[in-house]
Amino acid sequence: MTDQLLATRLRRLRLGAMADMVEAQNTASIRQKHSFLEFLERLVDGEIASRDNKGLTKRIKAARFPVPKTVEEFDFDFQPKLDVKLVKTLVSCDFVAKKENVILVGQPGTGKTHLAIALGMKACEAGQRVRFSTIQDLAATLRSALADATLEDRIADFVEPDLVILDELGFTPLDREVADVFYRIIARRYERSSIIITSNKSFESWAEVFPDAVIASAVLDRLVHHAHLVPIVGDSFRMKELKTPKHKGGANRKASSSV
Repeated sequence: MTDQLLATRLRRLRLGAMADMVEAQNTASIRQKHSFLEFLERLVDGEIASRDNKGLTKRIKAARFPVPKTVEEFDFDFQPKLDVKLVKTLVSCDFVAKKENVILVGQPGTGKTHLAIALGMKACEAGQRVRFSTIQDLAATLRSALADATLEDRIADFVEPDLVILDELGFTPLDREVADVFYRIIARRYERSSIIITSNKSFESWAEVFPDAVIASAVLDRLVHHAHLVPIVGDSFRMKELKTPKHKGGANRKASSSV
């Protein structure tokens, strides 16, 4: 049987990666004097790796991250008060398996969203279904759903994933209708699946986000139970970048132009 004929049959079996690599692997196996089982093992490993990569790509796309971020890219030296040991423990994503929550609290620009996305990416790598949204986008989605009678479908979008990341709680207050639906999402996920929340407000100030203290208390109570609190006390990364000259000539030109 020729390599081309074998590749055709592999494609019929929906083994596309094996089909793509069969000719090259056959040549390599002959050169390296592999046994048939070794040749087959390498083909199967290639198919598995290809499917894993496609699955990961699909999960990351479904998560709707605004931009990809990794833990490895995070500048821990710039936030020396951050509990690095806790963050690196969370990277294992055991908190998702245990249906625990993560709450990142800090001022704007301190890296909350970066870490939330990075943990979401790790969850995707672990085979978990993830959904990311800012609170503002979630509010707009829920208002639209309330208007066109698709609310239950939109709630399901934020209840069914293994991990939901809700970013920027506290930047804008929620009206009564949106707050009620937000509470329903939190309540339905409670002790069933994990949530990552980022907020620029301390827990004492959450009442400012919700229409009344009762809803704020009910949401907070369910989120903090079985939760890992990650406070970030430090300067803004964005301000750091703004203050750092991109090149020496730029600063000199700016100075000379202002004279």
